[in-house]
Amino acid sequence: MNTKHILSALFTSSAFGILLIAGCSVPMDEGDSEQAFADDETVEEASQALGPACVAKNLALEAGPIWNTTDAQTKCPNVCNPQNMNWNGQWWTTVPGAMSVCECSPRPAAVVQAGPIWSNTHAQTQCPTTCAAFSSATKWDGQWWTTVPGQMSVCECATTPPATVSLEAGPIWSSADAPSKCPAACGTSRAWNGQWSTTVSGQMSVCGCACTP
Repeated sequence: MNTKHILSALFTSSAFGILLIAGCSVPMDEGDSEQAFADDETVEEASQALGPACVAKNLALEAGPIWNTTDAQTKCPNVCNPQNMNWNGQWWTTVPGAMSVCECSPRPAAVVQAGPIWSNTHAQTQCPTTCAAFSSATKWDGQWWTTVPGQMSVCECATTPPATVSLEAGPIWSSADAPSKCPAACGTSRAWNGQWSTTVSGQMSVCGCACTP
């Protein structure tokens, strides 16, 4: 049984924090066949199939072995930050001595000044531009409000999720075994895109799980 370590972590953010809806990592080469894809043609077709729209949720992302909570404080932010997510203080070991995962949480939305916005119709034009200028990774989430009447309004900007994340599926023994395990690993909010790789030989593999950004 894997032991789950919970470490309370305090995250601070500016008024312009970013919401990441989901993150992803790129699978490594599959150890069994020394290539991530056993059938390039099949993978090419499968990679075009995206699941439903990404939703805001915590993700357990691999971090390599983590030895203690002090080690987690160094490694987990490095796992979550590239996905524009925050480490929420939780981590656990999935393969003793070889692999652990960090739990990454969505960031809060960014509230960005946009100058005066006069109406909902005006916001439809102003806010997408404002969010794109704030960060190429953000999109307007439909929310805006006026902070100084006639002078200043703000738009709420959410970070768009990467299309694919790598989620653990336990050991996968072959390309024939992957179709029976990867859909369950991806869950209902993402679809298996045909990709998988082994991260700990004989003990842990990950599946590529795709959604529509």
